[in-house]
Amino acid sequence: HRPNMFEMENVEDCVIEGFTAIDSPHFNFHMIDMLNLEIRYVNIETNWRKQVELAKKYGKFDFDLNIPMFPFNTDGFDPAGRNIYIHDCEIENWDDAIAVKPSSSKDRIDCSENVLVESIKVKYGVGASIGSVSANSHHNCVNNVTFRNMEFEEPMKAIYIKPNPGGEEGVDSAVISNIVYENITINNPIWFAIYIGPQQMKEPDGAGTGCMLYPFGGGDEACPTNPLVAISNVTLKDVSISGGVTPGIVRCNETAPCTGFEFDNVKYTSYASRLEGWTCQNVYGNEHKVQPKGCILDEDSLSLA
Repeated sequence: HRPNMFEMENVEDCVIEGFTAIDSPHFNFHMIDMLNLEIRYVNIETNWRKQVELAKKYGKFDFDLNIPMFPFNTDGFDPAGRNIYIHDCEIENWDDAIAVKPSSSKDRIDCSENVLVESIKVKYGVGASIGSVSANSHHNCVNNVTFRNMEFEEPMKAIYIKPNPGGEEGVDSAVISNIVYENITINNPIWFAIYIGPQQMKEPDGAGTGCMLYPFGGGDEACPTNPLVAISNVTLKDVSISGGVTPGIVRCNETAPCTGFEFDNVKYTSYASRLEGWTCQNVYGNEHKVQPKGCILDEDSLSLA
């Protein structure tokens, strides 16, 4: 098991500032049950070549493809809690740049909420993320999170909301609500610029569907949506995407559709001219100045269904 560089739990009134974290073997900052946290002027650097060399040297990893796909699970900032402010940071890594994790009734703080992330530059990475969020009996919750004024260069993903599969109907539940991405620039995404839907990668413990190649590796059945994770009120405003193969995927469950989605001035210019359209399922709300035209359905049609 690779250790995290910084591990914090049940901390109040904390400021982290003014240094660079280099080559964490696993998550850089894993922070649970935080109250009143500010992170500022902290940079994260992950040299994938050196980590591959170390893994090979000590017989821990056999990897011959000379492409930047390792190391996964070197998340930048993974906070869960209330009143969190992360700003003026630069991140280069190979998993979530920032991932707001859920809180639940088993925690001191029962919902991860009131989170602002702004003025961040990301190189590579797998997104400004929500989750992953799984349904459980303690009701996992993420609410009122804003990402704004962010720049991404060659990310695997940039805007990323990821519910996890699983759970028992009538027992387990989760909610993702009131999420805003504003003034986001995404250049040359390697995979999806925008991905809202079932988590594609397996968890570090091997759990999950592992549908990384969706939509090419098995279709919807291989990457099922979860009706037990409710997603509502997600806003994308002033999002510019250049390069890549597709603007994005937004997939919700037929029996628990996503509602209150607002896409405003979301523009995509592809150099590849391949999969230029959106992939959307069961998402309702409004869109304005979306290029190419999106596929959000009017909520009036939901009420008539």
